[in-house]
Amino acid sequence: MAFPRCPGIRISGHFSAFSDQVMEIFPCPFLASLSLSLMKNDSDSGDEGGMSNDPRHDRSELRSEVRHTAARLRQRNSRIGEAENRVSQLEDENAVLTANTAELKSKVALLEGRIQYQENYSRRNNLRIKGVPERSEKGNNALECVMDVLRTLQDQDTDQIVVERAHRIPATLKADGQNTSAGPRHILVRFLRFADREKVRLRAREVRSFQWRGNKIEFFPDFMKEVQEKRNKFFEVRRMCRAKGLKYTTQYPAVFWVFLGKERLRFEDATAAKKIIDKYQPPEEGE
Repeated sequence: MAFPRCPGIRISGHFSAFSDQVMEIFPCPFLASLSLSLMKNDSDSGDEGGMSNDPRHDRSELRSEVRHTAARLRQRNSRIGEAENRVSQLEDENAVLTANTAELKSKVALLEGRIQYQENYSRRNNLRIKGVPERSEKGNNALECVMDVLRTLQDQDTDQIVVERAHRIPATLKADGQNTSAGPRHILVRFLRFADREKVRLRAREVRSFQWRGNKIEFFPDFMKEVQEKRNKFFEVRRMCRAKGLKYTTQYPAVFWVFLGKERLRFEDATAAKKIIDKYQPPEEGE
């Protein structure tokens, strides 16, 4: 086949005689042509300096240089191949790690859900009382204060209701020692029996606006912060339900149920619940 030549380079004399051999040793056309050109220049310089112009000597040197270059290229090609294999191996390992990470995230989310459930379950006998003024306890006895509140709420004897303990939620008071920035600190009450806790909670819900010594008192379940934040999103929805006289309930952890006529709807998104309830018009009396 014809030997490709670089532009501006003319190969003549004894160089053209072994160009095919150069191609056999080093098959890259460009580098072979460049090697011949360099040899020609070296030959011209040798002629000027009185060096030997023996074709056999030049051929031997050329073959040595080409073989040396080819060996270096083979070495670099080997390194490139090793690098490509290593990159492929790393990509495979990364794919495995990605899959393992996704699996671990799923397990962590599952375990977090279980931990939250256990934590909230351990609080099922608790109630938070909001609105009791600071220093209402006699001698810092929150339990006696709570029992007085419960007697007023139940409007009957509360001897059957057993309260294990009661205390204020730790918080920083103002300089006057009366309230926090959000009002009086909540009182956390733990009942011995869940049935007693539900009895008090349902009674407070029935009364709706409960007053104790001229102060509005409210009762709330005791949940973890994450659950309470989810339930608080339905605050406006509950207000709308009360305004329209609708029955509703909130299921653990934050599932809102509401009765619209004979239909019972379930919501996990407060925005969707608000849209439906806002459009609902209760039937007129006698319809």
